[in-house]
Amino acid sequence: MAQRNVSIPTLVMVVTDGRSADDPKGPGQILQAQPNTWVFAAATGDPEKVDTRELMDITGNINHIVMHRGRDLATDITRRLLRQAQDKCRTTTTTTTTTTTTTTTDPITGCELDLVLVLDFSTTTDPVYNSYKDLSKRLVSQLKIGPHYTQVAAVTFATVGRTRVRFNLKKYQTQEEVLRGIDNLKSRGGTTAIGAGIEKALTQLDESEGARPGIATKVMVVFTDGWSNKGPDPEKRARDAVSSGFEMYTVAYTAHTPGAVTLNNETLSAISGDVHHTFTDVTFQALIDKIKQRNLPCMP
Repeated sequence: MAQRNVSIPTLVMVVTDGRSADDPKGPGQILQAQPNTWVFAAATGDPEKVDTRELMDITGNINHIVMHRGRDLATDITRRLLRQAQDKCRTTTTTTTTTTTTTTTDPITGCELDLVLVLDFSTTTDPVYNSYKDLSKRLVSQLKIGPHYTQVAAVTFATVGRTRVRFNLKKYQTQEEVLRGIDNLKSRGGTTAIGAGIEKALTQLDESEGARPGIATKVMVVFTDGWSNKGPDPEKRARDAVSSGFEMYTVAYTAHTPGAVTLNNETLSAISGDVHHTFTDVTFQALIDKIKQRNLPCMP
């Protein structure tokens, strides 16, 4: 750092599980105080065992911490953080004998979130699918929606042939549009292919769909009773989603509803990965608060 050109933006990246034998706070503060410098931390291993306090000491900024499952994905995390820093810093300067023009890329707010809602519209959910829509709208209503903040896509699934992207990440740019889009979702019933729904949701990794790789946090929320009888293995497709960088969550509706089936908790847990990613209508606000963290720095 002492030998660098301070006019050039510098990225310092620490890849760690956040469990240091010494105290990183002092050195972290020294780095944070350097001009034109960003300090990031990419957490390896099980997110539940990472010491986030130490990561905060290192970076000084909660938005510069990326939690990810799997030590073997640390390299991918590093690449994505580097691209994010490059996009944040990139400028194009043209100089002539009389003028200097500087053009910057669109600003990165640090609040970017790509949210994919996956809703079970099979026959078994006929009594509760409107509740899935209500929960989805409740989530969207508490987020900051826009091209520099949260973008939302919706996927519905039933029979394999009835799995559709109802709207992609780039279709709507305001909260009102997203809420209207959710309101317009209709169910036609059918058998249940949860794996096909997750598989279709993975199309939202594509930039042509509005994805912001290396910039936005990726979250997938699957609303279902957990019963699947057609299509790809939902647990395997969920692992594919996590490997692609998605945070996976399941939401089940538990309130007494005439005609509703009992929940398949085994499948729900297999899709989400653990109890910390499995929610119901009763605990849904905790999930909202968790997802909302990405937007908080940009909310009044």
